Amino acid sequence: MDTNKKFLNIPVPMLKELHTNSKSFFSNTFDVGIYNYSKTLKGSEEKCYRDALSFLGITQAKSKNGLSNAKSILYKIPSKYPIVGIEKEMLFDYYKNEKSDFDIICLGTFLGIRSILGTKQYCKTNKALIHARLFGYITAKELPAKLTPIEKKYQIRWHMDKVLIELQANWFLKLISNHQRGMYISFDFSLDELALKSESNKQLSKIKQFKEMKRKAIENAKAQLTTH
Repeated sequence: MDTNKKFLNIPVPMLKELHTNSKSFFSNTFDVGIYNYSKTLKGSEEKCYRDALSFLGITQAKSKNGLSNAKSILYKIPSKYPIVGIEKEMLFDYYKNEKSDFDIICLGTFLGIRSILGTKQYCKTNKALIHARLFGYITAKELPAKLTPIEKKYQIRWHMDKVLIELQANWFLKLISNHQRGMYISFDFSLDELALKSESNKQLSKIKQFKEMKRKAIENAKAQLTTH
């Protein structure tokens, strides 16, 4: 990953707004991302916010409004949530240029997957969690009983697969699902490296299963001997 890139970090629940009012989402992402970075700096709240603007290379006509808006948004969000960073240039691209509904879904899925990975180079996940994060939910259990039409659409395997293929083709996602529950994902590993991790973990899982089977067999044998 390019260490010179600058990211704006936001809580995953903000992704809900991406699908209801994308322009508002992008604007709010600037405010919250700037504010979150400002909290790592020293000085008064307003000075830190202005310093964050300078570091990130972003201009705001009324920085006080941005600061106030960010605090208001975060106040409404539960304190414990995953964080995801969106690269500044990508955010500007989506903010300034017209995007299709599919582009928006791809961005949400990309950010959802990045939130699942967190600081890990790779991990195992599943489509249910990716779907939940895409729409701003922490887990699949948090999805409401009544889904919106777009939430329903991307629960359908064909539609989700189309997005994942696009991310693999053009968003640098590496994905491996080889006769196992879930899938391995990474933006840092090559496909070969991820495949090696997948197969290695599969072998470790089999070894654990065999050990557990043997343990139970020995316990059953001992139980039978003590009853005779």
